[in-house]
Amino acid sequence: MTRSVIRRLQRSRARWLVVSLSVGVAATPAAAKTTGIYGFSGMDMGLYCSNAGFGCHSAAADTVAPLVRFEGPTQVDPGATATYRFVVTSQAPKTQIQAGLDVAASGGTLIAEGGQQEQLLHGEITHTGPKDNDQNGEAAWEFMWRAPTTPGLYVLFGAGNSVDASTTPDGDEAAITTLMITVGSVPPTATATPPPTATPVVRCAGDCNRDGVVGINELVLAVNVALGALPASSCTACDTNGDGMVSISELVAAVNRALNGCG
Repeated sequence: MTRSVIRRLQRSRARWLVVSLSVGVAATPAAAKTTGIYGFSGMDMGLYCSNAGFGCHSAAADTVAPLVRFEGPTQVDPGATATYRFVVTSQAPKTQIQAGLDVAASGGTLIAEGGQQEQLLHGEITHTGPKDNDQNGEAAWEFMWRAPTTPGLYVLFGAGNSVDASTTPDGDEAAITTLMITVGSVPPTATATPPPTATPVVRCAGDCNRDGVVGINELVLAVNVALGALPASSCTACDTNGDGMVSISELVAAVNRALNGCG
């Protein structure tokens, strides 16, 4: 991670505020975004379609969220280009028969591939039209990511929508995920011997607010602590060994908890 990542995250927060203001001004119901959308990958303060609050895709009690995942390398050389897949698996395949996506990166460059029903929109990968599920209830998109030349930790953010092809928000549902990528050789953060009064080991790494869930916003907070932009006291749950720092291993532990839960 570099200071450019911090600036990117700060810009993301600013864009999230702009989106929030826009929602307040234009609160009329919206149709599902059949030709793609950007700014709703989960990178911007955890914002994605199902929690955007203006009708992009519903999060009603009777809808079912899909399973979403990235496939691809977690170690990339500086400046190299790697291929990734984003997969949306419907959990209600009889009704939710198509899917869409929005993928963003904390650094580097995303590259759209031909024949994937995808496009690059404001630096993010999104669909050009809903993609039909296969016989396994899955829809997937292949794309490329060019790593920055600066070694560090970078994150892919992805939101996948599972939709019923009605072109309305009703009956649709979305989910988000992340993939942390190490670019180059990143030395581990030095670990000092904790003093006798060090913070005890916490049960769930990265669960800053102790609600039993590690959210995207908490992962961003952990990264800022690791970069030195925020003190460790901002999220003691990230500093699992109580040494006043957040190491790479502690970031990885937080990401694992976000993906697999705190149970």
